Amino acid sequence: MGLVPGAWSSFDLDPRVPAHRGLRAGDLDRATAAHLLGEAYAEGRLDPSEHDERATAATRARLLGDLVPLLEDLVPPLSPEPSSSSGLARATPAELRERAAATYAKDLRSAVMGFLVPSVICWTIWALTTPGEFAWPLIVSAVTALNVLRMLVQRQDLVSDHVRSLEKKQVKAIAREERAAAREELPSQKLKEAARAIEQDVVRRVSERFRPPSS
Repeated sequence: MGLVPGAWSSFDLDPRVPAHRGLRAGDLDRATAAHLLGEAYAEGRLDPSEHDERATAATRARLLGDLVPLLEDLVPPLSPEPSSSSGLARATPAELRERAAATYAKDLRSAVMGFLVPSVICWTIWALTTPGEFAWPLIVSAVTALNVLRMLVQRQDLVSDHVRSLEKKQVKAIAREERAAAREELPSQKLKEAARAIEQDVVRRVSERFRPPSS
């Protein structure tokens, strides 16, 4: 099988996918993890004690998510594009927040450029044509600076908005992946019913995962 990105596909359900992490692991899942650990040991990536410790943990794993930390530093990820549906479906809450923060940073840079460029142009025109008169570029600078100030003050709210948007996209991405898997397993007449059930289940699971803890 080899410790290559495709090794994750040897599991019936990829344990890295958030929607799969909470599912019960089966004997085949535990055996697959143990086999991969054996290959890592054979390649010299684990010493005997590390292999024994991880192999024991693999045989005792209850959930698919329990297998991920045993393998994630051994089996390389597929590294999908951040914007791809597969990458979004597999993103953890921390990764979603990182993406949201990156989007905010990009928007902030655009806002800063929206302040600097018009201001420099207007002040240059004023200095060349009407120096000493009413400094009308102040109006342009003030208006564009307000947008930058708004983004700085509302940073947490804006990042949270991006996170919520990504969560909605993640629900759809997970549903698409599970519908695709269902097409391979179910008769065609049951596809529509199964697709609706999968999407409703994904919405429920993702909502529970991101629900704030009760006080």
